[in-house]
Amino acid sequence: MSKKKEPIDINWTKVAELGMPVLGPFVQGAMWYGFLNIDKRAQALGRFIAVAEVVPAVDLNLPQGVVLASMFDSVEEAIEIYDKIVESISDLPDSIRDLLKDIKETIPTKEDIIDPVLDPVKEQSHQFQKALSDCVGNAKDNLGISYFMLGPAWIVSCMLQKGFSVPLSYVKEKLF
Repeated sequence: MSKKKEPIDINWTKVAELGMPVLGPFVQGAMWYGFLNIDKRAQALGRFIAVAEVVPAVDLNLPQGVVLASMFDSVEEAIEIYDKIVESISDLPDSIRDLLKDIKETIPTKEDIIDPVLDPVKEQSHQFQKALSDCVGNAKDNLGISYFMLGPAWIVSCMLQKGFSVPLSYVKEKLF
């Protein structure tokens, strides 16, 4: 007869202590990015954070996730400030300037990261318009008060389920 295996005793407190420093910045970043998409004042503050953190002498002492999400949201503005900082350093050798320009050119924009998965929206289709109105109604019925926060993602998901690809930016621009 086989012996019963002893249950493994896992100290979940230790697991949480090890996991939270790794997952914490991503959770903070996701929440801050959500706030950036909801409130225009938070978006302005996020752009300020992204631009200020690019300057080497400035440290706002903010959580890593907040800085990461702010930079992701306003990567174009941060790159423009980065260019101006590099141009303002007068004693920088040309080889380093060229290297920094090459690095800047390899940085993908937000659209390069998000939109290649989705085809451009074809608005002419009657089926598309009907599916979009169904998805908007579905989102309003099911989400209630959180419609303005979760609605765009719900609509994109609903449209994908119906066989249409629609970028999140399109939904935000046209419907919110």
